[in-house]
Amino acid sequence: MPSSQDQAKTSLFDLLGQRYPYILLLIASLCFSVNIVLGRGLHELVPPFALTFWRWLLVALILLPFCAGNLWRKRQIIIQHRWLLLGLGAGSVTCYNGLFYVGLHLSSAVNGALVASTMPLVIAFLAWLVYRQVPGVAQRRGIWLSLIGIVIIFAKGDLALLTQFQFSGGDLWILAATFSWSAYSVALRKVPAELGGLTLVNLTAITGVITLLPLFIWELGTDATIIINTSSVSGIVVLALFPGILAYLTYAKAVATVGPVHAGVFLNTSPLFAITAAVLFLGEQIYQYHLVGGAVIALGLVLVSKPAASTR
Repeated sequence: MPSSQDQAKTSLFDLLGQRYPYILLLIASLCFSVNIVLGRGLHELVPPFALTFWRWLLVALILLPFCAGNLWRKRQIIIQHRWLLLGLGAGSVTCYNGLFYVGLHLSSAVNGALVASTMPLVIAFLAWLVYRQVPGVAQRRGIWLSLIGIVIIFAKGDLALLTQFQFSGGDLWILAATFSWSAYSVALRKVPAELGGLTLVNLTAITGVITLLPLFIWELGTDATIIINTSSVSGIVVLALFPGILAYLTYAKAVATVGPVHAGVFLNTSPLFAITAAVLFLGEQIYQYHLVGGAVIALGLVLVSKPAASTR
């Protein structure tokens, strides 16, 4: 039986998810921006599927001591929803993370961010297909404003630069990863609440590692090599703790409250966090188009955070 202290912590976290879900979404978005930066930074040290495999194996091993008891107690629920849980692991770990890292190996960060910024639109479309969830007028405007803000930032305020934008093979991989995450976001609403947040992340990591294993073994048979040094090891640990455990936990809790459409739009704050990190830690300058694009995104988020979408 969990201790009263553990129950209090769980209750406090659940309360935060119910009352302040958008704070959790901002935390998740900040962590996902770390995933983009490190995923690109480690591309010369660790191949994409190896990076995904070791990152999520570490997540599974870290959480297992804390979740083993609950996994055993909820085994009937897990067996009953085994295909859903297996799909969540395959969609978010194997397909999203693996394919996204493949895309970062082959494409520029700017192209990748532009492609990934279509995620709110894809989530809204899938939510309509699955739940017949129709965003309200304010939500639709917020989705488009968020997308426009991203475009302003990456076009550096000169929309004529978008005429030079060309898809590459890496962009197509990132687009496939975007669809995988969107499907994962929509499917989260079907997860039974009895499992608990940490247990869900642990199950996602375990099933993701299992479904990723064939691709990892295949990659080992190619010329791809893993360079083991301080940067690669510490990078994998950071990816496991923040974009892994913390981001998935906060995102899942928020989706349970506000739904996948609202949650998806808040992921477009990741580029803003990345720019802020570049200014603070890399000495890069901030320009007027950063402020304009950020203001447009903020306005879009305000619209999206209004009352929930209607269901037909």
